[in-house]
Amino acid sequence: MDSTLTRNQFFYCYNKHVSDFLTSQGVNYIHIAMEPKSQKLYSLYHITDQLQESLKLYKLNK
Repeated sequence: MDSTLTRNQFFYCYNKHVSDFLTSQGVNYIHIAMEPKSQKLYSLYHITDQLQESLKLYKLNK
């Protein structure tokens, strides 16, 4: 079984409102960091069913 993690298994969230919403839905980020080139903060999430459902809910309630 290959347990290698790839970039497409993660969601990089650069929007604080979205990140706050995900947190309110019980979705935990892996870490918060600054992108070196743009100097923008992002929250990193592992893509899960819960994350995807929460993002759908966010889009419906925008």
